[in-house]
Amino acid sequence: MKIVDIRELETLKYLKGYGIDYTTRQGGNGYWEIVSRAGIERLRDELENGTVYTDGAMIVACDVDKEHVVMLREYRVSAGKYVYMFPAGLVEPGEAIETASMREFKEETGLDLDVVSVSPARYVSVGIVNERVNVAYGVYSGTPSKDYQTEHEEADILFVDKKEAVRILSEEEVSIRSALILESLYKLNPFVEEMRSKSV
Repeated sequence: MKIVDIRELETLKYLKGYGIDYTTRQGGNGYWEIVSRAGIERLRDELENGTVYTDGAMIVACDVDKEHVVMLREYRVSAGKYVYMFPAGLVEPGEAIETASMREFKEETGLDLDVVSVSPARYVSVGIVNERVNVAYGVYSGTPSKDYQTEHEEADILFVDKKEAVRILSEEEVSIRSALILESLYKLNPFVEEMRSKSV
């Protein structure tokens, strides 16, 4: 895959832009802009009623021995390069998050997923989007395959152990969510580990 052109858009095909007027802490007027995959009805429901929605799932899957996790080395158009990340995808209307997680994991890796737990839906980047995802944790099985990936996906399927996690975090482009989870799984953040040892 390769970038052909970059241009500024006044209207978006897949995303919607919204301006939000609000009152500041001292009673002044404020203005904020965000983009969203969803319509204004959902945004109003979120902002005015506090309703929680999810847009999809990120999948953290390990082997039965808990020594390897599945990651993707995926070409991301928005970065113009390959980025290491955990498999993820959007939920379809009316689809349970567990079902979406198993489906997306199969599509991106060819592997089967036994979902063990699912986190609450959390914001991806609260500054510019209202997108939320759940993190599905589970155990993988089967044989990896790219056969289920679409023509818009270019991703290598990786089985990452602690040694490879150290290399990826020090040498490669990694999404922040994936980096934090990888650090947590293999206890690779010295600052966090020091805090953890003092809280025991």
